[in-house]
Order: sequence, then C-alpha cells, then structure tokens
Amino acid sequence: MSKIDLIKLYNQGIVKKGVHNLNVPIKKFNGESYSGETYMIPLEYLYYNDQNGRIGVALSEYESTNGRIIPGHNEEYNLAIQNMIINDGENSTKKEMEKLKRDMHVKGQQEAGYVLKDGRVIDGNRRFTAKRLLQQDADITGDQYFEAVILNDLSFKNHDDQKKIKSLELQIQFGKLGKVDYHAIDRAIDAYKTVKVNNIMTAKEYSEYAGFGSTNEVNKRILEAELIVRFLEFSNADPENYALAKQLELDGPIQDLIPQYKKFKGQDNETQLLDSIFTKILQIRITKEDYKKSYREIVKNVVGTKKESNFIEEMEDVTDLIVDALDSSEPIKSNIELTSVLASNKSISTALSEVQDITGKFSESVKNHKERTMPITLMTRAINSLSSIDISVIPHLESKDKYQLLNKLEELKFYIDAIKSAGE
Repeated sequence: MSKIDLIKLYNQGIVKKGVHNLNVPIKKFNGESYSGETYMIPLEYLYYNDQNGRIGVALSEYESTNGRIIPGHNEEYNLAIQNMIINDGENSTKKEMEKLKRDMHVKGQQEAGYVLKDGRVIDGNRRFTAKRLLQQDADITGDQYFEAVILNDLSFKNHDDQKKIKSLELQIQFGKLGKVDYHAIDRAIDAYKTVKVNNIMTAKEYSEYAGFGSTNEVNKRILEAELIVRFLEFSNADPENYALAKQLELDGPIQDLIPQYKKFKGQDNETQLLDSIFTKILQIRITKEDYKKSYREIVKNVVGTKKESNFIEEMEDVTDLIVDALDSSEPIKSNIELTSVLASNKSISTALSEVQDITGKFSESVKNHKERTMPITLMTRAINSLSSIDISVIPHLESKDKYQLLNKLEELKFYIDAIKSAGE
C-alpha cells in the first residue's frame, strides 16, 4: 500500500465526516486547540500502534517465535496484534471482545478514538479490533468504519511529536473511568521504554500526564522493568521478550524485590545476589511453589542482613549449574521452552531441589529468629505505650477510672513477675 494520508483521502471522499466532537486534551505546538471533529475511516487505511505499552509487550511474544514484523499497513502485522488483543487474558477477554463486537454492531461506535494522519491508531485499540471482527464476520454485510479524531500534524518520526502523542495516551489511559487497565508488567515496561529507553519524556513528565502526583510510582515501575530485563538476560532470553515475563507471572516476585533492590543496586555483589534470587524465582515457577512463602522471607529478611553473604555462597554452585544449562541452549522464547530446558536435565532437577532446600533452611532460620526475639519486641512496644501516658492527668481522674487503672497496673505487675520468674 502506498503512503497513506487520511486528510487527502477525506478530500477524495473516501474518509467521511464523523458525528462526535471531542475535547482533545493536548494542544498543537503553536498553542492552538485541536478541533476535535471526528472522521469515519475505512479500516483498510488503519493500523495498530506498536508504541502502545500493552501492544509493545504482546508484540514481543509474537516476534520471539515468528521473527521481526514490520509495523504499519501490513495485514500480517494487524492480524497478529488483533489476535493478541483478543487472547490477552484468555477467555475473559474473548468474551469481552465478543460483547463489544455485538454492542458496536447494534449501537454503533459510541466513543471515538484518535489516529495519526498516516492511519496509526493512537487510542481505541479494542474498538478498532471490534470493528475488524465485524468486517471479518461473513454474516455481517456492509463496510466498517472506525470513527476517530485525526491528529494531522503529528508523526512518530519526530521526537517532540512522540512526546505529545505519549502524553495524550497517558491522559486518556489514566483519565477515564472504565478503561481496561494495563497488566502490571505492561505498565512497568511502558514507563521504562518511555523514560529510560526512548527518552521521550522524564519521569516527572510521565507522572504529571498520568496524574500520579509524584514520580515515586514511575520510578518504581522503571525499577520493576529493569529487574525484568535483568531476569530475561539471566534466563538466556531476548531482553525485549517481555511477554515471557508475563507468562512466568514475574510481577509479584519482582515487585517484592524492588525495596531491597533500591538498596543493593550498584553494590559489588549486585549481580551475584540477583542471580541467586533469580534462581529462586525459576525454581518457584518450575516447581509451582507459592512465592509468598520462603521467597518473601529471603527477600525481606535475608537480603541486606548478615545472612546475605552466606546465602549467596550456598546458592553459588546451583546458580552456576542452572546458568550454564540455560546458556548452552538456544535462546529461550517461551515459558514452555524454559521449563523444557530445565526439566530435561536430571542434574538441573537435582539443583532445583537443592535451591528449595537452601532457601527453606534460610527461611526457617529467619522464622526461628523472629520467634526468639518476639518477647523483646513485644516488651519494647509495651514500654513505648506506657511511656506515652501523661502522668499529670492521673490525679484528676474520676474515682471509678482510678480504680480501673490500679486494677490494670496489678494485672500488669502479675505478667511482669511471671516473665521475670521465667527468665531467672
């Protein structure tokens, strides 16, 4: 297909006037407002936006198996993205898309989207997908049109334009009720690529456009994405195969790690420590162990303590064995391949069992330490509570309140005597 210009197609009568008029939340570079007028655009002149956060992650899964695909007016590309959107979340998303398709067939498109003049869909991917499904349905006759505002002065070839486009996407995504929320990994990768990889905007700007109030949330997402990339590299996977991270459900374990990662990032043992933790995550996912058990104890109560160096030392041999096994295989493309590589090697199965034993031992040690120190902790809390009492108010208490207070003091003295007796 030759170069598309939707405005020229409108002048030729192929694109038609729409029925909505939107309040566009961004302005042109000269400060003027966009008109917000919508247009009815034949689907053949539109294509999905590969720079969209959710689509970018889904696309990495397709490309890990099928190789790179050229975004744009390419039906293979559009069909691949369409299938990703339909299958994202499996049955629930399929049902939602089928419902949206039916609603749009009966009621029409109730909410307009945004597109660039070359046909790139900036907002409205699910509505665009529903329209495509209607057009592909042999039982439905008539051409389908996608209604959208055409941002005719913006292009992804211009860096400043990218920033304006991204600000629109963020304001729409976080500014409307009922929008389909991003998966946690999609959100992390979107912030990471926008701020760190492509330098489209700063963390502060991203935060402002998304309405977060501060940069803390953005920085947290960036750290999460950094850890995901490090994990993918550790696993001998393409560091841009973010879909593998979703398949392995890394968001929970990685988010638990972020507070500690902030502290040890840049330290001499950073790589060794991460490799040990990543080995534990692999073991969890392969053996289907609940990560909320020993993993959380390791991250919260071993990392950053005196036990940390011993943990790394005990994990070193099994970690090296697993890394060698992964590095000697073809690059990992999916969780199925990852499981296959690790499960097909008997020595790796033994190593995974050893990982479980090592981390279980450290987790148990932490629990035992907590139990031993719990009386001290509780006593400290009790002292802090008692010290907060304003003694000057006691003479002014009513008789019944004084009586109750003295009874409580006698009860407290009983427990103090019992504790002292047990300690002698």
